[in-house]
Amino acid sequence: MVKISLIPGIKQAQGISLTPQLIQSIKLFELNNIDLEHYLADQILENPFLENKDDSYDENLDPNDETTNNENIAKNDLEVEISQNESPLDDYSNIYDENSSISSNELTNIIEETVAYKKSINENLVEQANLSFSNPIDRIIAYFLIENLESDGYFKSDISEFSISLDIDEGRMQTVLSELKTFQPVGIFSETLKEYLYRQLMDMDLMNDPMKYLLENLEELANGNVSKLAKICEVKESEILNMVKIIRRCSPRPINNLESDIIDTSEPDIIVKKDSSDWVVELNENTLPRILVNTGYWEELARKKISKDDKKYLAEKYASGKWLLRAVEQRAATILRVSKEIIKRQNDFLERGLAHMKPMVLKDIAKELDLHESTISRITNSKEISTPRGIFQLKFFFSKAIEGMNGGENISSNVVKNKIKKLIDGEGEKPLSDSRLVSLLKDSGINLARRTVTKYRVTMRIPPSFERKKMKNLNI
Repeated sequence: MVKISLIPGIKQAQGISLTPQLIQSIKLFELNNIDLEHYLADQILENPFLENKDDSYDENLDPNDETTNNENIAKNDLEVEISQNESPLDDYSNIYDENSSISSNELTNIIEETVAYKKSINENLVEQANLSFSNPIDRIIAYFLIENLESDGYFKSDISEFSISLDIDEGRMQTVLSELKTFQPVGIFSETLKEYLYRQLMDMDLMNDPMKYLLENLEELANGNVSKLAKICEVKESEILNMVKIIRRCSPRPINNLESDIIDTSEPDIIVKKDSSDWVVELNENTLPRILVNTGYWEELARKKISKDDKKYLAEKYASGKWLLRAVEQRAATILRVSKEIIKRQNDFLERGLAHMKPMVLKDIAKELDLHESTISRITNSKEISTPRGIFQLKFFFSKAIEGMNGGENISSNVVKNKIKKLIDGEGEKPLSDSRLVSLLKDSGINLARRTVTKYRVTMRIPPSFERKKMKNLNI
């Protein structure tokens, strides 16, 4: 018979403790220059030793000034406090046992995978709800409706069913839903395409009676009945075509996960220029925020007699400021390293165009620079780079490889998308079906399944052939 008993003993186990400094350092990677500027502005308000470098001034201290022994003792005591509060940026000795077999690089990988990298649309909506609803019940209703929002941003659930299941007045739920519809992005929580188009046009100040009548008769628009629509809207047929062009400028979904890679901005984070025969990559100094730690102010306080609690507070703030300064410098250096490697690999794209973009994944850059893939992901998902061919997100340069036919060279998926777009742009009066596109791509040495062609067409926001045919009938 097995005897069960409690036996005291000692067991050694490995664990990870993410310090606030490490979390802060990792999170800085995902911020672009504008977001970083806002973040540093908040830190400057909280830390008396941090200053904006552009607003700072040098304090000239006379090295021959005499100080008393008590002042020197106070300064030395504060320096001891700093040494206890400050740790090197790459020092992980405080979060794993020194006898552990875990390497510094492996630990960094675990940390990278642990820290969240980007807010979701739900989190942004919850933040707006917290600001908009002061009543706890209304706030709970808002949370519930946010959880039931479709992934494309539409709200397609039945409020009356929710009202019964939650035992809450339907009118109250409708009131909360109406408030949610005022949230950003514009059109969120729209219940139909008609409603979403209406709200977009209202936001652009393009709504009038003829446009309203047109939205109420979208089925006639889909059938190409321009003359009938002209009578309904009481305008000329040419005006209907102009109105349709305006509608086509609208987005089809409140949340579009297939965002364009080309960014319309005049202030990118990274700049690429041609210098003789070489490509030069540099950070945009116009948007790159800079801070410094006011050591002069620190030394002045160190000569004063202060309490132990004040001494501890100042030591923590000074150490925190020095850590943040090094973290910002490391961020800039890492972004520059990653950008240079990307441009090095995509040199042919800059020289010869999109058709010559090479397949590349996050792992390629991470392996070359000895960084974790999540670090590359944070950097490339939030930074823009200006090139002679336009301004792009860094993630634009990453694409999977598609095998060429008969052992040919691998092709970037971006190149294939560009090829599909060119075929559709030149399709003439008879739109090309996805099956026909498969055949034409095969003729040019690209072997793709029809579902893959369909997926690429959808990501480029190109409607199917039957919808393109209707648009051609409207002469758009």
